[in-house]
Amino acid sequence: MNKELQEIITNFEWLESSSTKTVLATVVDVKGSSYRLPGARMLIGENGEVFGTVSGGCLEADVLERAHRVLQTGTAEVFTYDTAEQENSVFSLNMGCRGIIRILLERPDSQLINFFRNLYETRQNGLVATLIESSTKNGCKIGERLMLNAKNLVFSNFSTQMQEEILPDCITAQNKKQSKHLITNNGEFFLEFISPPILLIIFGSGFDAVPLFETAKLLGWRVILVDHRAAFANKERFPKADEIIITHPRNLAEKIFIDENTVAVTMMHNYEHDKNILRFLLNSNARYVGALGPKRRTENILKEWSDAGENYSPQQLERLYAPIGLDIGADTPESIALSIIAEIKSVLENRKGCFLRERKGSIYNRNVTA
Repeated sequence: MNKELQEIITNFEWLESSSTKTVLATVVDVKGSSYRLPGARMLIGENGEVFGTVSGGCLEADVLERAHRVLQTGTAEVFTYDTAEQENSVFSLNMGCRGIIRILLERPDSQLINFFRNLYETRQNGLVATLIESSTKNGCKIGERLMLNAKNLVFSNFSTQMQEEILPDCITAQNKKQSKHLITNNGEFFLEFISPPILLIIFGSGFDAVPLFETAKLLGWRVILVDHRAAFANKERFPKADEIIITHPRNLAEKIFIDENTVAVTMMHNYEHDKNILRFLLNSNARYVGALGPKRRTENILKEWSDAGENYSPQQLERLYAPIGLDIGADTPESIALSIIAEIKSVLENRKGCFLRERKGSIYNRNVTA
């Protein structure tokens, strides 16, 4: 769940509390080149409020105009923007994106927004299946959907027959953590996989932790600070922290839960503390474990554990990044934070952190299958 969706949840609830009507625009299909991918969203208030984007700025004006009709009718619609031919680009702006983008406009309801919020708060994966093109014979409406969390079918306004028809594909897409398009005799569906935001746990709250914390929050990640020093780890220094845990590194297992969407960085600047922290993290489910400091320092820690009879598998060590960060010549707390966040992002996306000009194929991980 990205920062954009988090902000849409918050602002929908704010607008709804003042009885302001809204329209939700969602990119549901992209063919060719596009600045945003399926799942990108924009919330539009009847008084001109806008949160999020569905393109690089080239489609928003037209989407806003079309939103007025949806506000009036309350009927969901899917609009197609074809920028594949430059001379036929939207508004004749010669965008040059060379893609076909389909956008669903609908009046969002609390059921959908509450589902998103529940996924965020419970840190569950979920899936939303939305009808985006309907067969003329079934009488179903664009925008009807079903929603699954990690355990159950949460909501559906599909007919029983349609629900039974698509539910196996929905469960498969959720298990594979993959969005996809599904075409059946009843129409076309956008199956959107949604994961909770990345949780970054920072062990240490010194001066170099501040820019790392701020950069992660800018991306919409949840951030927990862990330190035994309350004078450093406090709300005055980290006012936007999702949680601050004051504990000694020896007691981590009692205080911290780590799931598959967790990444962690240790920057305690204390050898014995880092030794205990790395032991805890390598035995956890953390997807990424980063250790600040020289390579030799981490090697010595691992050797000491090995000499004590505790060895780590290649799979565990593959998640360990030490020295931490991408090689960008970082030499200040701010640039080091940039290097660390960039490395974490590349690991999460299964990328190598190379120059895009040297990449073959699309610059995006298009996690949507036909």
